[in-house]
Amino acid sequence: VANPFILPPDVFGRVRQGAFNYHDGPLPRYAGTHATSWALLAQETEHAITWHRIDDGVDTGDVVVQRQVLIAPTDTALTLNLKCYEAAVEGFRELLTGLKSGKLIAYPQALVNRSYFPRRRRPDAAGCLRWDRSAQDLSAMTRALDFGPYHPNPLCLPKALVGDGVVTVRRLEVLLQRSGFPAGCLLEIHSSHWRVATGTQDVEVCFGSSDGQALDARDLARYSNLNEGDRLPILSEEEAQSITATHELLAPREDFWRRRLEQFKILQLPFLSSSV
Repeated sequence: VANPFILPPDVFGRVRQGAFNYHDGPLPRYAGTHATSWALLAQETEHAITWHRIDDGVDTGDVVVQRQVLIAPTDTALTLNLKCYEAAVEGFRELLTGLKSGKLIAYPQALVNRSYFPRRRRPDAAGCLRWDRSAQDLSAMTRALDFGPYHPNPLCLPKALVGDGVVTVRRLEVLLQRSGFPAGCLLEIHSSHWRVATGTQDVEVCFGSSDGQALDARDLARYSNLNEGDRLPILSEEEAQSITATHELLAPREDFWRRRLEQFKILQLPFLSSSV
């Protein structure tokens, strides 16, 4: 049972053996929401899930079960979430066994080590890739925002600045080679991807449309009047901070407007000739 709401103390205070919550992070670190994505953005190599008692705080209750989850270099938000779910099921069995035997051990969190990610928090520059960063940073951003086709993206899409607009990044692969060209230089254009220079190694970038379909990267370059050797825009630190702040300001209203826009229907204009 998934519940995004904070229960009042009088609800879980009525149960005999306590109320417990599953958290997809290694409490007290990564408390709050979307812990797996924030762990990927931090390029962690180890993670954990936690079952803890529910108290009157947010993810602050005593820990009863914690299980380690290893993070692979290719993990996305989707794959890491699946690993966490598997660990959570095993941890739940341990929790039930402890309750049944009366030997469940709970220990308080070291809240001095707590890190907290509120629901409104969003990734740097609303997910816009900054080519002067390392290839590993760009890969982490792309993978942390890849929730797969089964779950709505709750944070933002990874995207690249192209001309005066943005285009969604579907996949980014870090290459072994480093061309030595300035960051953001468009090195190669193929139908499936672009090869772009970064602050470290080169990367291959694949793009997608707003409906999730793959874009022809060669057509995208032609439409954007880009050629090999051109440089893609790079946000300044001030621009990135401004975008991040604006995105976090708008984030609490995003669900409302998404639901409202989903109700819109495409207007079919009468008497419109198919040749127009």
